[in-house]
Amino acid sequence: LAFGFHSDAGLTPNDSIVGTLSIYTRLSENKSVFPDGEDRGINRPLTDIVQTQIVDDIRQQWNPKWTRREIWDKSYSESRTPMVPSMLLELLSHQNFEDMKYGLDPAFRFTVSRAVYKGILKFLSNRYGCPYVVQPLPVHGFAAEIKDKNTVHLSWKPTEDPLEPTAKAQSYWLYTRVDNGAFDAGVPVDGNA
Repeated sequence: LAFGFHSDAGLTPNDSIVGTLSIYTRLSENKSVFPDGEDRGINRPLTDIVQTQIVDDIRQQWNPKWTRREIWDKSYSESRTPMVPSMLLELLSHQNFEDMKYGLDPAFRFTVSRAVYKGILKFLSNRYGCPYVVQPLPVHGFAAEIKDKNTVHLSWKPTEDPLEPTAKAQSYWLYTRVDNGAFDAGVPVDGNA
């Protein structure tokens, strides 16, 4: 699929949140199918699933009043020209102070990027009829304790994802290297130490 990511969703006269708008294109060169014959209507559920995930995650983690704007069927190049399911996201307005208070925050950007990933994953899961598992969040509380001259004990804690119950690590991979050499192929580690 193809995904266009923009930050120009409009202005408000009172500087409230402009919010998130999404765009898909039903017709391309007056055709409602892709070259492989698949209906271009598949763009609509892609757009809805991704926008829903973004707005839900922002509302849960950042602002419960975040504005979910419309889903447009319009002829924009990013959603019209790809020969695969596609959408264009207008996340927020970079011209609006209230939106940009969030848009400049790296943690907000992480939430949104993860929401885009989760929305695409859920769309693909739905499209192909297979279950999905969201990648767990990075570990925290990482520590290295030197036991003796040749032994280091590593430990960490999993990071719970309150927004996604499937994002739980079942095991970990530990990659090591000596001095400036290459990392090895890794070894599986059960638990968090």
